Amino acid sequence: MHRLILAGFGGVGREFARLLLERRRELARDFGLEAEVVAILTATHGRVERRGGIDLRQALRLATRGESLEPCGRPVRGPSSEFLGSAAADVVVELTPLRIAASQPALDHIVAALRSGKHVITANKGPVVYHYRRLKALARRNRVGFRYEGTVMDGAPVFNLFQETLRGSRVLSFEGILNSVSNFILTELEAGRTFEGGVEAARGMGLLESDPSMDLEGWDATVKACLLANVLMGGRLRPEDVPRQGIAGIDPGRVRTARDAGSRLKQIAGGWVEEGTVKAAVTLEELPPDHPLAGVSGTSNALLVRTDMLKEILVSERDPGLRQTAFAVYSDLLAIHEGRLSP
Repeated sequence: MHRLILAGFGGVGREFARLLLERRRELARDFGLEAEVVAILTATHGRVERRGGIDLRQALRLATRGESLEPCGRPVRGPSSEFLGSAAADVVVELTPLRIAASQPALDHIVAALRSGKHVITANKGPVVYHYRRLKALARRNRVGFRYEGTVMDGAPVFNLFQETLRGSRVLSFEGILNSVSNFILTELEAGRTFEGGVEAARGMGLLESDPSMDLEGWDATVKACLLANVLMGGRLRPEDVPRQGIAGIDPGRVRTARDAGSRLKQIAGGWVEEGTVKAAVTLEELPPDHPLAGVSGTSNALLVRTDMLKEILVSERDPGLRQTAFAVYSDLLAIHEGRLSP
């Protein structure tokens, strides 16, 4: 039996809870995995624990209605990091919102969990991009899992692909369309819609980060570029030091002019090696029609990776949503259950 704590119960956390409910029999039958959530920690719906397992259906109903989770269990007292260090649980799933800062609550959550001998699964890019080496070493010292597949491209295999399946292959560079909101709005502008209309459509689809500047000013794509560069290429990049171009304030005419000329204006997150140093940048580029990323439209993502062994590899994910990110968490839980503690 795996006892889980969910730190964060927003869209991804709730979808992960739904997956656990839907796949309960399959997990037990096919993988011998039984899981129960013994605590949920949120900033808006309260923090509760129940050692016998929280009723996830009840928690989902309450959170969806914007109500407190208090009926689901006992209130958690004191700082969340202290609770995570002392709670009777095996796995902490960290799904709190992204923050661009080296010091943040999510980092405290992960460190407390790892130090106390708990496995950690996260879809939160912030702690991984700033503290990847430290967290990986801490997990190894305590012989626990630390997995983060959901931090880039939702449920598409990125870290699993290059760190497990293609182990021994060296990543030389990458280019990617990694922010669904920016790509969706650029596609809307190509179709003749206004920037404001594109933003409102993205908000209505639940795509925007809680802080819209993360998407519109390029921060989300920059964090992902740094994360890929640091984890797959051995870089030591910080998002605030990387050149960044967002789509906020973009002239729609520029987008349509590129389209009329046969090109596609795209936000590209790239990483490469220059004079022995790993570099990254997020730029707005006009891609020719034969470029592998030119046809990636709407909310779709894609990552083009160049390696020393297999030349170019394209990973593409069409119109991902919350379920795809939740699946990454789900697959990481399966990996830990099977003893694959880190990618």
